[in-house]
Amino acid sequence: MATLFERINGNDGIFSGSEYKNDALLFNYIESARFDESAKLYSDHKNAVIVIPDAGNRVWIWTASSMKKDTSKLIDICRFLRDTDISKPEIYLKQEISADFSDMYAITSLELGYVVKDELSLAAFVYDGGEIKETYDGETIIHIDKNNPEHVRLVTEFYRACCDEFHWNDKFDRKVAEYLDMQLYAYVRDGRMLANAVIGGHTDDYIRLKSIAVLKDERRKGIGYQMCCYIINRILSCGKKPVLYTHIKNAGAMALFKKSGFRMHDKIYLIKTDETD
Repeated sequence: MATLFERINGNDGIFSGSEYKNDALLFNYIESARFDESAKLYSDHKNAVIVIPDAGNRVWIWTASSMKKDTSKLIDICRFLRDTDISKPEIYLKQEISADFSDMYAITSLELGYVVKDELSLAAFVYDGGEIKETYDGETIIHIDKNNPEHVRLVTEFYRACCDEFHWNDKFDRKVAEYLDMQLYAYVRDGRMLANAVIGGHTDDYIRLKSIAVLKDERRKGIGYQMCCYIINRILSCGKKPVLYTHIKNAGAMALFKKSGFRMHDKIYLIKTDETD
């Protein structure tokens, strides 16, 4: 493991800087990881924070703006990631350093037998409005309990209907188990889940809206908007602000979140890797 980046905790001075506090990345993995044992944080104590998960392959990187053209420091990050044992990492980082970093990481990843498979832009949204007037019967939205057999049935049937769309045919049971372990809310009508929403990523000031999913044959009926409004009100009732990330090319999601009162705060870049043939 490279020595430039040292394991840190929530008291590190890097977290007190104004640039860090105003950065979109703090809304999820980096800030929540400070108070969670599911990831390890490393830093040079000045310009960068790297979040390495204990499980999975999602790596989050925060850098000061001054590192944008500092090739040597960006190479140091690439080398640090090279020395970890994460299989096929997905790397999230600031849009402003993405071009410089991704070129160098593409070369570094080849040394490990990986290739950069995809590069995507994500939009980070923050909700700054007030409570939204609910326009539906609140009893149709329930909090899923994985110990309730009826709730397990609802989740299983919902994702079985979405299995082909999500490309889950070879990992269906594992994905259903993962969603049952999440903080999941379901829109139910006549014993059938039509939509759901997942929240997580709690910090001192924010709670992340992780996803909203609607059955294909129930879309464009306002259900996604109703779920979004419900979750916004749930988060506001905790005294926190809702935040979320979505792919910029997902026009439907972008329109839904803007309609619901979110504003784009920043852009994030995602680098995906895969094994070379």
